[in-house]
Amino acid sequence: MKKFAALEKTLPLIRNIFIPSLIFAAGLLGFYLYAPFSAAVNNTFHILFYVLGFCCFLILLYFNQNKPVFIIFCISLAYILLNFLKIRLGTDFSLSPAYRNLCFFIPLNLGIFYFWPRRRLLCRTNVYLLLAVFFQYALAEHLTAAEITVSISSFPHLLGNGLFFFIIGASFIKAVRSGSNTDYASFFSFLSVFCGFYYAAETSALPVFFFCAMLCLSIAIAQNLYNETYKDPLTGLASRNSYMIHAKNFPLKYSIGIISIDDFDKLGDNFGKRVRNILTKLIAAQISGVEKEESIYRYSPDEFVIIYKNLDKNESFERLETIRRTIAGASFLYNPKRKALKLTVSASVSEKKRSDASSVEVLVRARKVLQKTRSFSHNVTSKA
Repeated sequence: MKKFAALEKTLPLIRNIFIPSLIFAAGLLGFYLYAPFSAAVNNTFHILFYVLGFCCFLILLYFNQNKPVFIIFCISLAYILLNFLKIRLGTDFSLSPAYRNLCFFIPLNLGIFYFWPRRRLLCRTNVYLLLAVFFQYALAEHLTAAEITVSISSFPHLLGNGLFFFIIGASFIKAVRSGSNTDYASFFSFLSVFCGFYYAAETSALPVFFFCAMLCLSIAIAQNLYNETYKDPLTGLASRNSYMIHAKNFPLKYSIGIISIDDFDKLGDNFGKRVRNILTKLIAAQISGVEKEESIYRYSPDEFVIIYKNLDKNESFERLETIRRTIAGASFLYNPKRKALKLTVSASVSEKKRSDASSVEVLVRARKVLQKTRSFSHNVTSKA
């Protein structure tokens, strides 16, 4: 069980870090080995950067998600302003107050947007946040006009670079702790933006590194939307949405089994949400280990639904009993320093009847029996 728990922590880390790290490494090696690129290649990266950013914005607008939108907005603004300064001021742009102020405000905003709570995009709070961003850059413009820089005079980029290092380090710590593909993508995206600033004087630096930053974010956004639609982000099993989509293609004969974690609310009260999530993942792994051929869905926080195709409720009942007994006999180690826990589940099964118009009726029938059984007993399997 200890080896399994360690594997559970390691595999998501490797899977979520691989793609963004590969993108960043490819951009960095390509820049060092082949830069400066031709004008056509630079222009291709330039166009792809804007296309990816615009597509991501439209997708997030459709799904009404705010957090990645502001990070994309900040990166796009940095790219536009850096190119403007290079065109207007030439090779001396890095000595200008405008560039020094940009080195301060960009990492500052990236940090704010990264740690800002996730909310709906179309809400009043985000309007105020956007106005605050415009105020910052209006302030930066006045400071630049007065030749005032937000930096230490003897080390013009120290404060800006310090903010970059802080947000990069903080995003890395958060990514390691969460294992989320979004956090890893944000870390490598911020690292790419920093490289863009650091090598901004080079011809190919801005299009290459800013394209890598946008590509990391866009892939993470696509993965998250796919997972939210088809997969449960905690257990990796098919989600409730996936069940509703697949329900249209169930065969004429099937049974639906429901497995519910006993005392689910008490687990959260006694051990906290984080430990309860770990235990839920371990139970999901036990179910998947026993039932390797049938479709398994995480239908609700404490419920798993299994579709037994071409089986009646008697045959399905035996399969559910095997799962119930396996979980009841297992020990669940959520922390190597703590004692393993004994957990149980209750289950019920219902068979599709000719009078059932859809799978919803079969599922409701199984749930009613499960609720009735659990009102007086736990760790049992029942038939509808």
